[in-house]
Amino acid sequence: MSRRAQDEDDRRDAARARKDGDTSGDNPAADTPDDNGRPAAGKRELTRHPREESGQAAAGLTDVSREAAERAEQPYALWSSERMFILSTAAAGVGLGNLWRFPTLVGENGGGVFLLAYAVAVIAFAIPFAALEIAVGRAAHGSVIASFRSLGRRFVPVGVAIVLLTLVIDSYYFVITGWTLGFAVEATLGPAPGFEDFTAGYASVWWLCAVGALVAAILAFGLSGIERAAQFLMPVLLLALVGIAIYGLSNGAATEALSFLFSPDPSRLTDAEVWRSAFGQAFFSLTIGQGYLITYGSYLPLRVNVPRSVAVIAAINSSVAILAGLAIFPLVFAAGLDPGAGSELAFETLPRAFEQMGGGAFLAPVFFWLLFLAALSSCLGGAKVVTAALREQWRRIGQVSGVLIGIAAIVALGVPSALSYAAPEWTIGDRPVLDAVDRIVGSNGTIVMGIVSSAVLGWRFSPDRLSRQFGLRDRAALTLGWLVRIAPIALAVLFGVGLVTGDG
Repeated sequence: MSRRAQDEDDRRDAARARKDGDTSGDNPAADTPDDNGRPAAGKRELTRHPREESGQAAAGLTDVSREAAERAEQPYALWSSERMFILSTAAAGVGLGNLWRFPTLVGENGGGVFLLAYAVAVIAFAIPFAALEIAVGRAAHGSVIASFRSLGRRFVPVGVAIVLLTLVIDSYYFVITGWTLGFAVEATLGPAPGFEDFTAGYASVWWLCAVGALVAAILAFGLSGIERAAQFLMPVLLLALVGIAIYGLSNGAATEALSFLFSPDPSRLTDAEVWRSAFGQAFFSLTIGQGYLITYGSYLPLRVNVPRSVAVIAAINSSVAILAGLAIFPLVFAAGLDPGAGSELAFETLPRAFEQMGGGAFLAPVFFWLLFLAALSSCLGGAKVVTAALREQWRRIGQVSGVLIGIAAIVALGVPSALSYAAPEWTIGDRPVLDAVDRIVGSNGTIVMGIVSSAVLGWRFSPDRLSRQFGLRDRAALTLGWLVRIAPIALAVLFGVGLVTGDG
């Protein structure tokens, strides 16, 4: 290609980027590559392959590898804007990770000390790893498996393992989402049921199937379906959560709750279980090592500022987590209930708190619909990882067929978890199947896969590529490059020592 033709390509790409809503390309001349084909310092890399608008998602052509697009077999699909990418990605992480799992772990791990450990985990580790995963997905423009294949064929098993991990997490996540839908419907039609009454029959199984059908219906519309869902879900979720937090702080035990959340016990800072749980939650809520960010990043326009987007996503996730604590714990303490009630906190403890405070008829439906909307948004992200990998590996599968096969696999794998909170009461050891799987996979499995995937990405994604993807100066790119290489090793040592010595 002649230099003149190359510059013309660059100008067209810059125009496309501005159309996508990114203003960093307002000066195309400043982005002209140097004589080695590398972008000017501090500028993000331009694509040589024009991409289609995200309207292509409506046509169902959303799960497509870079190779297929370059062969003109299918067009690229993109998020319609940086805002929609942020909303959709934040929604995928917010979900039950922050509204159900976060308050549960805060209650089980001493309140404020867990919050402090979680803040360290998010700022120092989760944010850089999240940015790296998005950059790798955007560079490969393919599923999780294709993204790891682009780093070398020997890393394909890591991509496969991430998809399988997400499949397992989705399986019990769909069950809990079914609980939120069931409780929301029953609380709207009458008094909220007791958790034991709700799980006495086979309601967990039926609501699991209902959630699977709903997620399949949304994903059948492709990327645009996720965008439309996020555009509705996130504002409604935030408004409802803020309203419940204001009510809880005004009418509940605000002083006790604030002390519990924001007054860490220094003696527990040496508790390995607290740190393991905090890092597990940070990785879980920002979906590190689960394929969400790589998959969503594969649809990201190259002109979007990844560090800025990740910072906003992390801020939204953390704010929702803290708001959830402010909404839940004042009510729990006011009712004299146990904040460390575990998985049943949202479904047994809170309805009792609503009843005792006299606001059950109003608060219970609002809370459970809020919980359902948050959970649904995460289900969409997790299912997208699975269905995108399916369609890319078996290209003859159509959009709808790929969605149906992926959702069917998730629901089938979720049946044992559903039956652990149903009449058969299936267990692993002395724990319900769902709780055991969450403990093994949700915390430990997520951390292990997060460390492994981050180590691979950190060592294979060079500082030079980080500079081009993030628009960083050489020194900043080199610093970030070494951070994402050393941090996984440090985490592996921390968690390995804790496991060997039996501390948690």
